Amino acid sequence: MKIEDVEKKIKNLERNLKTRLPPYIKSIVAHDAVAMISDRVITKQRKAKGGQFSSYSTKPMLTSGHTDKSSRVWRAMASSKAKRKQLDWVTIKAGGVRDVHLFELKGGYAQLRRLEGFSNRSKSFEFTGEMWRTFGLKRTKQGKGELTMVLGGKNQASQKKMDMNSKREGVNIVDISQRELDKLALLIEKEMQKYINQQGLR
Repeated sequence: MKIEDVEKKIKNLERNLKTRLPPYIKSIVAHDAVAMISDRVITKQRKAKGGQFSSYSTKPMLTSGHTDKSSRVWRAMASSKAKRKQLDWVTIKAGGVRDVHLFELKGGYAQLRRLEGFSNRSKSFEFTGEMWRTFGLKRTKQGKGELTMVLGGKNQASQKKMDMNSKREGVNIVDISQRELDKLALLIEKEMQKYINQQGLR
């Protein structure tokens, strides 16, 4: 092969890396990153650097029993006059206007989850699913020879929940692990090798 042909192939390869690789990373690699993080946190309840997340709180909490998160709690704890008499009640002003009656759930959020049929072994940060539904690629920043991807909640409510949960845990709950990064690096390497093969530069 002539040196001119090699130079041409290298230029074609560089062009492909600049034009085709970033869209691949933004779509396929970002999608896989989101899937791996979600699966690890929800299914395995593990932090990016290893170890389980903390247990759900057993600190007593107030609930109305009339929200999406407490309808079964109401049926179990306050669905009859006899049950309601056994509970400790408080009345608060909602928005400073309307009276709202709440009862104390002595087992806290852990008890609420148990009554609602969710596991309490360790935190998966999943209840309504709202936070995870919008977890994805928020933005990218492309510089010279690098592409930065920012993952998180794609709406304000979702990101706020991620931030609050991360603060409670003392770690970023949607951080990526080294093992996950290694898997993503392999995907990128395979894609790059495909471009190299196409130019006959194996």
